[in-house]
Amino acid sequence: MGFPSPASDYIERRIDLNDVLMPHRNNMILIETPDGFVLADKSLKPAPGDKIAFQIGEFPQLGKLFSTGIITSDGETIDGEGMEGIIVLGKMTAEAVSVHEPSRPII
Repeated sequence: MGFPSPASDYIERRIDLNDVLMPHRNNMILIETPDGFVLADKSLKPAPGDKIAFQIGEFPQLGKLFSTGIITSDGETIDGEGMEGIIVLGKMTAEAVSVHEPSRPII
């Protein structure tokens, strides 16, 4: 017997990264990049200034949406007639970047 623990009033549920990073799991796209990966949500409507995932041809790319076009991650601008073949895949919600460098020794 004894007294109940006073800490039992402060019990919180565990943090699940799937809940944090993917609130709309059925609408998420995982895009691999040279530096890591990006999660994009198809259900969110991107607004000017948002980072987006888009597709030109067969390959997905990343960029920043503006009212007149897109600036790619390479710094190129796509606007005007260039926007005709673009498919917006979704708004970027998370980005994971790898900091592992194989040339550095492990200490």
